[in-house]
Parts: sequence; C-alpha cells; structure tokens
Amino acid sequence: MPPHLPVPQSCPASNSRRASVRSRWRAALALALLTATASPQQTSVIEKMAANEVAARQQRSHFFYVAQERSVRTGGHLWKENVVETNDGPLRRLIAIDNRPLTSAEASAEQRRIDYLVAHPDEFRRQNQAHKDDETRATQLMQMLSTAYVLTPNGEVNGCTRFTFQPRPEFRPSSYQERVAHELAGTVSVKQPDDRLCTLEATILHPVDFGYGMLGHIDQGGHFSLTRKQIDPKNWKSDRISVHITGRILMLKTLAQDQDTVRSDIRIVPQNLTLAQAAQLTKQ
Repeated sequence: MPPHLPVPQSCPASNSRRASVRSRWRAALALALLTATASPQQTSVIEKMAANEVAARQQRSHFFYVAQERSVRTGGHLWKENVVETNDGPLRRLIAIDNRPLTSAEASAEQRRIDYLVAHPDEFRRQNQAHKDDETRATQLMQMLSTAYVLTPNGEVNGCTRFTFQPRPEFRPSSYQERVAHELAGTVSVKQPDDRLCTLEATILHPVDFGYGMLGHIDQGGHFSLTRKQIDPKNWKSDRISVHITGRILMLKTLAQDQDTVRSDIRIVPQNLTLAQAAQLTKQ
C-alpha cells in the first residue's frame, strides 16, 4: 500500500470515477473554443488557432511550474505544489497547505508518497490516466471545426483579438459532449499573428439532462475560464484555470468540479524524464 498523503484523500476508485466524469465535462467545455464560426475571416482565425493548439499538443512539450490550487482534489484547502510534467503525466510535490509550509512529518510523508510512485510507475500511470484522457479528448475536439456557434468580434484585450460566441440555433448536437457545448456562451481570444489561444470564458446557459434526467444532468450557471501565457517563442501554457460546475450522475451521486489554479515560475523541462529525475526536479 502507498504511504498516506499529508492531507486525507478520498477513495482512489471514487476519485478515478469523478476525474473521468470531470474530464468529459472539460472536454465538452473545450468544444466551445473550436466550433465557433461566423465570417470566413473569423473562421480562419479560429481554425488556425485550433490547428496550432493541436500541433502543440502533439509536440508534447513538458513544463515545470509552481501550482497553487484549491479544488475538490485538495479537499478545499489551498495546496502549493511543485509540478514536473512527464510522458505519463504530472508529478506533484506538495510544499505548503493554506500558505503554511509542511511540517517535518508532513514533508516526510510526501517524500514517501513520491518514492512509492517512483518505485511503482504503473500506479503513477493509473493515477494520471484521467489526465491523459483529457489530452486525447481535447486533441480530438480541436479537430472538430463545426458551425455550432455565432462568433462576433469583440475588440482586443491585452493584445489578443477577442470574440464572443453564442449557440447557433440550427445546430443539432450528436453527442453528450456536443449537447453540453451547445449550451455554452462566452468569449474566446486569440493572439495574432501567432494564432494561439489567449483566453477562454464560458458559462452554461441552460441545464443539460442525460437520459431524460435519469442518467444525470449538468446545472445551469456553471462557469469555466482559463488564461494562457507565452513561455517562449514556440510554447504557451495555461497559467490560470477556474472551473465551477455542478451536476448529478445516475440520480444518486452529486458531482462538483470546483477548481481555482494559478501557475507560476513556468519553464520548459527536458522530454523523456524518468520519474526519478522528475522527482528530483520537484525539490527545487
């Protein structure tokens, strides 16, 4: 059995199910970026951005960053973590809780947790499967440029061209993900001439039922936003993420995705790091 984390964790199987559902929600939300179309010129901007984001994902650059996150995963506490990305997902080292550095006992427990993952890479991969699924779905959605939204120019913000998007009434969703996406409205901004995603903000306009509500629903008013930062001439990384969505699955389990994350000190790390190398880098 792996060592205990410094802060009590939920059941791994339950966490895995919730992570899988939340990843589908995020994938549906991501569709809002990709399917907004209006004039041919505006379509070209979004298509170029989507193509560049897909290409960047395929290059799979890896980063080190310091994350401050308050979410379901952290039990509502503010966790500060050093994070190093690997081919199998991000390796995290907890360094502070609610702005308090870890005690010696907590730091030792965290080191034992990391040592266990280094010694059991299959367990590390299992824990990060939901993250990898997110990446796969996002890449697939980046390639789906349909006509689900009306896109309207909305000026510039911080040097990025901004558009508002609203659902196109005649669009007919063909999947649960498209149904959720078609209830979104918000803004998306693109950095030109780089044609990279700068920001996305989206709100769920109406509740979405699955299986006439028997399989579940997503509530009205959920909100998602992210901002992206240019790290170097070729690489961008999300540095602020906010997700606040509620719903219910199978009429029994209430699901809440409440996450606010700020990333700092973002920098490129070598690809193909071993877990042991990544663990060493998290000590910085």
